[in-house]
Order: sequence, then C-alpha cells, then structure tokens
Amino acid sequence: MKDVSHDGVIKMKQLIIARKDLNMSPGKLAAQVSHASMAFLTNKIKQNYWKRYSCELLPTTDARTGERRWYKRSDLDNWCMEAYMRGEEYFSCRPIDPNDPNGKLELCEPKYQIETTLLFDIDTWDNWICDSFTKIVCEAKNRSQLYKATVLADSLGLKENKDYFIIRDNCLTELTPEDPDGRTPTCIGFRPLSDDICAQLSKKYQLYK
Repeated sequence: MKDVSHDGVIKMKQLIIARKDLNMSPGKLAAQVSHASMAFLTNKIKQNYWKRYSCELLPTTDARTGERRWYKRSDLDNWCMEAYMRGEEYFSCRPIDPNDPNGKLELCEPKYQIETTLLFDIDTWDNWICDSFTKIVCEAKNRSQLYKATVLADSLGLKENKDYFIIRDNCLTELTPEDPDGRTPTCIGFRPLSDDICAQLSKKYQLYK
C-alpha cells in the first residue's frame, strides 16, 4: 500500500546508504553520496540519447551502390574524394560565415552535442522532481551491512541498476581497494521511492551521523 498524505498525494523519498567504517572525510563522503543521488538520473540519460551534429556530416559513399558519392559542388566533391581515398565514411564541413549557410564552406572536425529523453513515472515527477527532492542518508556499519540492503531491495522486487545503484569508488585518493578491480563500494543510492518502501529499506539503518 502506498503511503499518502491527508490530501491523497503520494509521499516519495530518495534513500542513500553510506558506509561508516571507511571513515571518509566530509568532502569524500559528500562526493560519494552525490554520486549515489545522481545515479538513477545518469542511468536514464545513458539509456536513451543520440548525437546532434552542429556541422554538416556528409557520406563519402552512395548507400545504394557502395561506390563513391559525387557532389555537384566542386569543394564538396574534392573533399569527398580525399576522405574516400583515406577510407573514411564521412567528412564534415561548415559555413565559414555562420550567417551565410549557403556561402563558402570549410572542412572541420565533426562536432556534436548529446540530446537525451528522460522518462519518469508520474509519481516521481509530481511528488519528487517537482516537489522537494526529499532525501534520507543512512549509515551502514560496514560492507556486509551495506550489501544487506541489496538483499532486502531484491526481496521487495527492486532491481540493481534500475531501482538502486551500488557506488564503487576508484580509490584514487583516500580509500584502499577492496575488490579485484581496484574499487571499493561506498554507498547505495535508490531511485525515489514511495515513503512506505523507503521505510522498509531503512528500518534497520540509522541516520548517518
């Protein structure tokens, strides 16, 4: 049953659990908790993104025949030939004068921006993102207690790398590697969840002090 307020609005919180035994400095702890808080957002960004080029990206071959493509403009055709001879699939160019897109062109390196679409359920959007971003940071006494949260999360039907994210530090500064890959688990960050689910996950953990 979802926990709702007296006006029928679903209460939502983001739970983050951080290890106490690592004795992280305040700055290190803040960085790790920030990673945990952002993980569900960055995961969504990586799931659905595409490149939007800020220059003209032109193919060197004809898609139908596989042979070199011919361009009516001599500058484009020469650049196409040069790129084709180098075995490149594309070449890129841009107007010398941005205010004259049909004027003289120049070769350039492909430049692009990343665009993404983020999809949220309506409860997360209305009651967390458009509300107060409520967060709770709890402490785990050690690595073992940290991972017990994942067992409980799994029993509630939550999925790793979808509903919760284990943050592993690369150990470039304060921490000593615990795992063979040279990293150490520091936190678990959950996506925003209803208050009752957060309560079930956090009931065996105290607030971080």
